[in-house]
Amino acid sequence: MCMGNKYLVNREDLGKRVIGYMVYNSGSKDFIGMTEKQVKDSIKSGVPVYGFILGEDGTLQLDKEGFHTTNYMVKTGISTLSPAFDYDGMTNIFYIVIGSHTDEKNQTMYEVVSSRYGRTEITEQKLKVLLEIGAIQGGVYLDSKNKLVICEKNTATQDGEVA
Repeated sequence: MCMGNKYLVNREDLGKRVIGYMVYNSGSKDFIGMTEKQVKDSIKSGVPVYGFILGEDGTLQLDKEGFHTTNYMVKTGISTLSPAFDYDGMTNIFYIVIGSHTDEKNQTMYEVVSSRYGRTEITEQKLKVLLEIGAIQGGVYLDSKNKLVICEKNTATQDGEVA
């Protein structure tokens, strides 16, 4: 498999039991399934799964400070997605910002992956609207000057402590 960054996309449940997580691999551009143990082992080995950190008790927790992960979708059936945590937003889809680049018109384009397994690029204006309505799962935030800041890395260290 191509080396690349891994990003939390969704959790998959079977009934009330968590069976694993869907993760986007930026190297292969694939969506792969990982068990909770595989996610934890990856983080412990120094290969982050952006969106998660390991808590002091060894449990998976959202990386709210480093990757600004706010929530994620839980897939419980065919095309059945719902937020993992209470959510007052207006959408049934979340987006993860995985990078940015400048296009031929010198406009910044943001690369996003959706909780419905789509990959696309969006403008700064659209990204700000998605942030405003609560549809961004993580990877970007607005600073004190209302400028978009891409999260370069999460705060998980090899031993699972928050840096």
